[in-house]
Amino acid sequence: MAVKILKVIDDRDLQKLQNESKCCIIVNGLVFDVTSFYEHPGGYDLFKEYEGKDATAAFNEIGHSVNAKKLMKNYLIGIMKNSDRYKNKINTRMVEDKVEYIEYSAQDEEEGEETAAIKPELDQTKDKVADAEKVNYPMVSLIILLFSIAYYYLFLKG
Repeated sequence: MAVKILKVIDDRDLQKLQNESKCCIIVNGLVFDVTSFYEHPGGYDLFKEYEGKDATAAFNEIGHSVNAKKLMKNYLIGIMKNSDRYKNKINTRMVEDKVEYIEYSAQDEEEGEETAAIKPELDQTKDKVADAEKVNYPMVSLIILLFSIAYYYLFLKG
């Protein structure tokens, strides 16, 4: 299994990259330099909208093919400091010349993708429960009123 050494990137590093006219986005705690990938089907504007920001929700909402996810590996430049992935790999941390690095493998990528796939499913389940709990009280009141009137005319008045 191939192990990569990823630079740990914090907010200050992201700002430096932006100042260097680099367009970096964060997906599942990983930092991607997508400056050279402006021909993305979503377009340049999509990248600019998420430049220096976490694009995980948008990335997972749209859904991407296996080939697209493989292509992303070419743009991977680091891991966000204090992200869940960083915290899980803190024991592989190395520091050279005041620059922090983390070991990262293909297995880590698979685990991250599974976790990212589960989160939207949980959110959708919460939304379904919330929708089911919504009650249209005026409609319920109207139905009760109509049944009461019908009951009165059918059984009590007659």
